Amino acid sequence: MKRCLLLSLFLFAGITTSFAQNNYRAFLGIQPSITVEPFYDNGELDVNVIPIVLELPIGNRMDFRVLPLMNYHVGGDEQGLSDVGFFTVLPIFFKSQEESPYPFGFYAGPVLGLGRNFINDHYTTTLAVEPGYFFETKKRFSISLGLQLGGSFFAYDAKPNKWVFHWGPKVSFGFWLGKPNQ
Repeated sequence: MKRCLLLSLFLFAGITTSFAQNNYRAFLGIQPSITVEPFYDNGELDVNVIPIVLELPIGNRMDFRVLPLMNYHVGGDEQGLSDVGFFTVLPIFFKSQEESPYPFGFYAGPVLGLGRNFINDHYTTTLAVEPGYFFETKKRFSISLGLQLGGSFFAYDAKPNKWVFHWGPKVSFGFWLGKPNQ
């Protein structure tokens, strides 16, 4: 587990350092998250202990966002590491970002999440859409607000598989690294 955490941090550091030294930009921040599944008892929840978010531009209207997922389960009978995986989002901005040093404004994009839940013994595939707003950058700092809506498929090891409704507010705080668009 420590190896996985160190590898993730090394990968993020390497990517952001390479962008900071070139004519590219990258958003590096945090996106705190708490998950409460419909079948959890009162007071049970999961907290993402690696709330890192990395966003890279891939066009004048589109970015690529990736978030590692490592949830710690609190409450209930079992406590400990529950989920490991990742989420990706492709924010597509409503207006072109050619004139802006950093992207901002309204966006919507598809969401894909993949993970493994060790406490409930299932693989999770999440498909959703995330509409949101990226605030205009002030001195490289920015905030993004979004809302994910969709579904998650739980492929259980020993129980029948099922779909559950997926939703959740998403708030990211962070800084743009590298050079802005010229």
